[in-house]
Order: sequence, then structure tokens, then C-alpha cells
Amino acid sequence: MDSTFAFDSEQATKLLMKNYDLVKTSGVSFIDKRIRFLIARLFAGNDEIVNSEKFYVINKEMKQQLGFFTALNSNVRASLVGLLMAFDNASTESVRQVISNYNTLVEAGFKRSEYTYFAAYLLLESENPTMTAKKAKVIHQLFKKDHPFLTKSEDVATAVFLANLPEENTAKLADVTEYYFQEFAAKGFRKNDSLQFLATTGTLLYGEKDSKFIRRVDNVVEELRQKGVKVKPLHYSSIGILAFVMDGRKIDSGLVNLIDELQKQPGLRFGREFVTALAISLYTEKQSGQMSKEQLEGLMVNVHILIAMEQAAAVSAAAAASAAAASS
Repeated sequence: MDSTFAFDSEQATKLLMKNYDLVKTSGVSFIDKRIRFLIARLFAGNDEIVNSEKFYVINKEMKQQLGFFTALNSNVRASLVGLLMAFDNASTESVRQVISNYNTLVEAGFKRSEYTYFAAYLLLESENPTMTAKKAKVIHQLFKKDHPFLTKSEDVATAVFLANLPEENTAKLADVTEYYFQEFAAKGFRKNDSLQFLATTGTLLYGEKDSKFIRRVDNVVEELRQKGVKVKPLHYSSIGILAFVMDGRKIDSGLVNLIDELQKQPGLRFGREFVTALAISLYTEKQSGQMSKEQLEGLMVNVHILIAMEQAAAVSAAAAASAAAASS
């Protein structure tokens, strides 16, 4: 059955670019272009316009509360502020809670890193952050047992995603996630953090081992390839959510049109891989009628955090290389 939803790629592009300009002119400096687009995507996906003045104020609030000695750089800070605002949780108290959650995760045994701040944001969903952090640490250790070289500090976010689930059996959560990891790896997906996020997406959506999810993702990947879209690790989690929301329906031409529209925009000419990731996540939100608002928000946060972590890492690596070249 074909999708009956007519996706308007031109309207989606205009809203994204409008939000990007508002973030760019907000007065919040030292943010990479890609992070600005991610923040803009959060609001465009909700059919909203970012309040640039509030964005500036909350960013300043977080900077002041953290002080000088912090693992948090300007890209990740802005990304966290965008998440708080997009999901109606931006206040002095929520900023304080994110910082408190960060310390809770460190006390549970996680390393001090930018990734831990993303996990601290996720802990806002928990009624008992201390217990959830301890549960996340157990899950992280189980991941480490399965993948000693792959599992690193950035997987704290994945562990907290799973720890937020009502299922108390951490071994089961890790086992289901490992099932999806290995099944997708057998299909040719690269064994990396992006695959770990896709596997986590399967656990979040189904809560158990379900071969239907494997087939759906496989079908979406094939559809995208037929449409000339090259699937990269950055797209894995978004594709997993898209496969779920399409529920066997065909992807219409709107997705490819959106990729092409975005590629033409000023500031978005630095790579089709990132543009495609933005497009898939935007398209998915517009197709997500069968998902509850809470479920969709949780999964879109998943996508945002994955892309933001990868882009923040890329930005940091580029900055380090530039500094090294300047000093040589």
C-alpha cells in the first residue's frame, strides 16, 4: 500500500532554513553550522519557530551554571539547550537538573565527557535519576562484555535510553539489543556506535526480539538505494524509526525531493551524508501518525543525540587538527 500522505518538501525546507537563520542570529556564538541545522531541525520537525531570544538566555544560563571547568563545549551546550526548548523543558530549574544528573552519572561510574551531558539530558525522563544511572551502568558493563573494543564513553547515552525503560531485567535489555546488533551486522551494517543506536532503537520500539523489524529496515534500505540514496552509518537510527512508522508503506518521492532541496540551500553544501540524515529525520516525523507524541519525541531525541554526538566529535577533531597545523 502506498503512502497517502503528500509530503511537502518545499515547505519543510523553508521552515528549516527560517529556524536556522534564527539560531544563527540569536547571539549564541561558536556553534558549528551542522549543529545549528540540527537545532533548527528540532523545531521544524515540530512545525514550530524557535524563540531566538530564549535560546540565547537559556544558553547563557547553562554556561553560567557550569562555570569554566567543564567538559561541555559550545556545540554540545547549544544542542542541549535546543532539546530543552523544543520539548518545552527550558528553564533555570531544568538546566540545574541536567547538571545534577551529570554528576549523578559520574558518581555511578561513567566518565566525565560531553557524551555524559547528553545522557544527563535523557535522565530528565527518570523519576529516580540515581537508580536509573546505576541501572544504566550495569547495561553499559553488559555492552562492554559483548563489545569490549567498541563500547566507549559515548555509549552512556545508549545505556541511559535503555535504563529509562520500565523493564528491570538489564540482562534482557542488553540481550535484545545485542540480537538486533548482530542481525543488522549480518545484513551488512557496519559495526560501530551508529549500529549500536539502531539496535537500541529496535529495543525501544519492540522491547523484545522481533524479526519483523529486521525485515522492515532491510526493505527501507533497499527502497532508498533504488531511489539513489546512499545509506551511511549516520542514517542507521533514522532509518530504523522510518521503517517502523512506514509500517510497510512505500516511501514517496518527497524524501528524495527534500534531500535535493536541502542540498541547494546556502550553508548545507558541505556533505550529502549530513543532509540526508536531516532529511530522513524530518520526513519520518511527518509520517509518524501511528506513534504517540511521547514515543515520537523520545525517538527523535535519540536521532538528534546520535547525529549531534557524531558532528560534535567531527568538529572537535577538525579544530584539533587545525590547532596542530597552526602550531607546527
